[in-house]
Amino acid sequence: DRFYKDLLISSFLDIQTKNKINITKKEVSNYYNKNKKSFTRPDDEIIIKHFVLPSNKESVKMKRLLKKGGGAEFEKYVTKYRPQTRLLNRRVAEGSAVGFVFSGHTGDILGPKKNDEGFHLFEILKKYKKGSDRGLELVYDEIYERLFKQKKEVLVAATLDSLYLSSDVFISLDVK
Repeated sequence: DRFYKDLLISSFLDIQTKNKINITKKEVSNYYNKNKKSFTRPDDEIIIKHFVLPSNKESVKMKRLLKKGGGAEFEKYVTKYRPQTRLLNRRVAEGSAVGFVFSGHTGDILGPKKNDEGFHLFEILKKYKKGSDRGLELVYDEIYERLFKQKKEVLVAATLDSLYLSSDVFISLDVK
């Protein structure tokens, strides 16, 4: 019963507040500019395109196509093997099988590197140094969520206050 009541109250507060919250791009931009120092990179980061291929032959062919820089055959391989673009943090990646990518430079194609899943290729798209700013495009969603939570807290408090003021409930401080 207690869980159901808490769920009902939570749902009610969500319904009362969710549609009333509006966050503009300008608000996100202002927040970013005021808090820019909180969006610096704590470690080196790298953006890679990660391919997992079934054989060494396929990975060597893909590496050749990557160096060539495109074409119909390249597009066929990308469609077939669906690479993932990933942001790696040096501290997190150092102990893993992909930590070696930090030794490369932007534009390098590293691999193939074999493991149980197959043969891995890594194309280094971008590198960022520790202490550099993460751009607004990378932190936009995080800032949006922060602003949403701030506004939601204010609306929830106002909703609870209005319910308290409109009710006939009296809370005695003498009751123990």
